[in-house]
Parts: sequence; C-alpha cells; structure tokens
Amino acid sequence: MTKHGAVRTSRVGLGEHLADYLDRPTGGLTGPAGRAASATQAFLVFSLLLTAGYAVFFAIYDLADFRPNVISALVAISLFGLGLVLVSRGRQLPSAVIAVLVGTAQVAFVTTYLGWIAGFQLYLIAGGQLVFMLFTDRQSLLRSCYVAVAVGSFVYCQLLVPEHGWGTALADGASAVMFSINATVTVLLVFLLAAASHAGAVRARSEADGAAARAEYLANTDELTGLSNRRPVLRRLAELSSRSPYIVAIGDLDHFKRLNDTFGHDCGDVVLAEVGRRLREGLRDSDSVGRWGGEEFIVVMERATLADAVDTVERVRANLAEPMPCMGHAHETTMSFGLTDANPDGMPSLALQRADAALYEAKAAGRNAVHVVRGSAPAPRPVTPSSRRQDS
Repeated sequence: MTKHGAVRTSRVGLGEHLADYLDRPTGGLTGPAGRAASATQAFLVFSLLLTAGYAVFFAIYDLADFRPNVISALVAISLFGLGLVLVSRGRQLPSAVIAVLVGTAQVAFVTTYLGWIAGFQLYLIAGGQLVFMLFTDRQSLLRSCYVAVAVGSFVYCQLLVPEHGWGTALADGASAVMFSINATVTVLLVFLLAAASHAGAVRARSEADGAAARAEYLANTDELTGLSNRRPVLRRLAELSSRSPYIVAIGDLDHFKRLNDTFGHDCGDVVLAEVGRRLREGLRDSDSVGRWGGEEFIVVMERATLADAVDTVERVRANLAEPMPCMGHAHETTMSFGLTDANPDGMPSLALQRADAALYEAKAAGRNAVHVVRGSAPAPRPVTPSSRRQDS
C-alpha cells in the first residue's frame, strides 16, 4: 500500500565465510545436495592432508616399527582421493560414505596400534557433528547409522584398547605431543563445525523470513500494476472506519473493453500498468491505492478534507488523460471517479456503496469526470456492474 525500504547490513564472520563455502555448487549439485557435497569435499581434503601428514611422521619416526600405520595411511589416502573424484562428478552419497567409513576405520586402526593415549579417537567426537553436514535430510537414516558407528568406535577405542595399544608404542613424550596435537585439531574442528552450523541456521531462518515476506507481498499485490489488491485495501478501510475520518475514491477506465477489443490485451496490460504508475505518482505517500478489479481502482485517503481530496483526484484524472505510449503508438485513455467522505462509524461498506454510486453518476454524465456523494447523503441503492459498465 505504501512503499517501504530497508537496508540490511551484517558483519561477515568466520561462520558466514564457511557457510558461503558450503553453499557453493559442487559437482554440479546445488541446494541441500550441493551443501552436503561441499562439506564432503572439504572433509575429504582435510582427512587426506591429515593422514598424509601422519604417514610422513610415522615414516620418519620409525618406518620399520610403524610400517602398518604408513600402509594403512596410504590406503586411506587413496580412498579419500577416490571420494574427491566422485564428489567432483556429483556423486555426493558414495563420496560421503567413503569419507565417514574410511575416516572411522583409519582412526580405529591407528588407535588399536598406538593406544588411546595418542588421542586419535577424539576425531570421532567431531565426526558425530560432521555427519549432519555430509548427509542430507533425505539421508537421515545414514546419519543415524553413522552416529551409532562413531559411538561404538569411540567406546572401543577409549575403553577396550589398551593405553599403549597392541602394536608398537610411541615414546611417552611423543605420545603426549601427539595427544595434544590431536586434541587441539579436534577442538578447532568442532569449533569450525559449530560456527558453520550456526551461520547456516541463521541464513536458513533469514531465507525463510524472506520467503514468507515475499509470499505475503505477492498475496497482497496486483502483479500487473504493482498496486495493492483488494485484501489490503479492505483491511485499511476497516482500520480507518474504526478510528478517523477518511475519503474513498473508486475510479474506472472509460471504454477499456473497446481498447482491449481493438488493440488486444497486451496493449490493455500496458495501459493498466501505466495507470498504476500515474496513480502512485499523483497521490500522497500516506494515501492507499489499489487495483479493485479489472480496470477499476480504489484510493483511500486519511486526514484529508473532501475539497482537498476532490482537487487531488481531479489532478490525477487530468494526468491519466494524457496519452499513454504503447508499442509504437499512444492511447488517449480517461478515467471516471466516484468519491465520498466517511466518518469512523465502523461501516466501510456504506462508504464503498456511496463511492460506487458516485462513479455511476460520473459514467452517466459522460465519463472522464469526478463525482461526489457526500457521507451525509442517504444510503444509495447498490449499483450493479451491468447497470454501470455498459462498455464502461
């Protein structure tokens, strides 16, 4: 009804950057599948680099004693690479399965060999949160299955595996350093996942609010003219009729059916859109204007005298009579107006009847005119469309 504008500003933090990264198309996928694919791709890269780093460490530390760890790391790296190839080709589900199962298996194997004192089992804590990003809502069963696997693996690593494992033990100092590294990386990973999840939730709420606002706008707006439709106008009338005096003007394009029949509905739509634009420009910001239906428009004015309202509507009528360009030619289109004033009596339907009767008088008097029926006049006989709009 009236125009409003708002500028939305926000501070972009780490979570927003992570959310932007996860929202990018991956492997040709968008939406929830694209976000899951992006998260899977990021996790696969992280796991590959972390595993490669530990493979190098074990090879340098003591290749003879830790050869099984190096071999398992190379196998995991190969599978992570396969997952990256799959996700780049849009295969989100198999790549996500590879990511979680290979990662969990690698954690369980290294913990079994080195013992829980090395802290590799801590990565399973982050995995329990990460799984909600790697799988979509439609894959919720896989989420539940992996959470069960992660919990079982953590219990195995923490409670069943000896402190120094069943393989070659690291020196106490090396174990302490490795535990510290793994604990620190796990905490950072959990923090990053929490930040990304929070930013994603905030963004989802914002998108939902935006969609709701857009739906509300479309439900209350005439698509062709950009003006309000009947519902918000009636709501505005109901508000004013209970609190303050107001003016109602109903306008109807003259001979609009003839224009449609002669030039086609495309020209008719151009004229209606231009009428909506000129109506908006000719009225105050506080005035409400809407498309009442067909070629009929309505104006509701608050805090306006009847004389001032007549002057305003007369100016609008004269402006509407100016030629309207349309696809290489112009139309000389006029509009008849019926206008009335009303007090806050809680009966806007009577004001609409009076404005409609005034419009009938304007049509009967030759069109392209503004006629007034005062609010003090007796209630008019309802005007039927057929009696008023013979060729409009």
